[in-house]
Amino acid sequence: MRLRACGLFGTASILVGALALMGSGAQTHYIAFGTALCLGGALLVWVAITSRRIGRIGWLAITALTLAGLFLSMLVVREDVCCMFGYHRGLGYPWGWLDSYATADTMAAIDAMRSDPAALETSVDWLKVVLDGLFWWHVAVLVVVPAMQVGRRFQRR
Repeated sequence: MRLRACGLFGTASILVGALALMGSGAQTHYIAFGTALCLGGALLVWVAITSRRIGRIGWLAITALTLAGLFLSMLVVREDVCCMFGYHRGLGYPWGWLDSYATADTMAAIDAMRSDPAALETSVDWLKVVLDGLFWWHVAVLVVVPAMQVGRRFQRR
């Protein structure tokens, strides 16, 4: 049952990743998201086809790396000044999921907001949290599964 779930989830990941790549418009966060999902999904399909086991330690490592990636990605800041005097700031990678937004009447007021972003009200975009979590989960799979397979080869010798 677990192997079927890995195969189905891997196939779904490849399809979603391919859609993201096709609709990327050469935007780097779409390309990173789509690539991670396609590669991670392919690895999950390989795990299912070859009947490999990831194991509890592997799943714990994947979970820990996913959470670490999700929270460390908040070090990535995207700022946009748009719509004449609107300011948007997003934290997270590949999608900015902790958002701040404000408007002002002058560019000087926008510059003052940019100099003190902690004063802005923040909101969480939960869809982007899920998408970021999915991205980091696939990145963790790409790190942990090969490491587990190499570790098992050394144990056999």
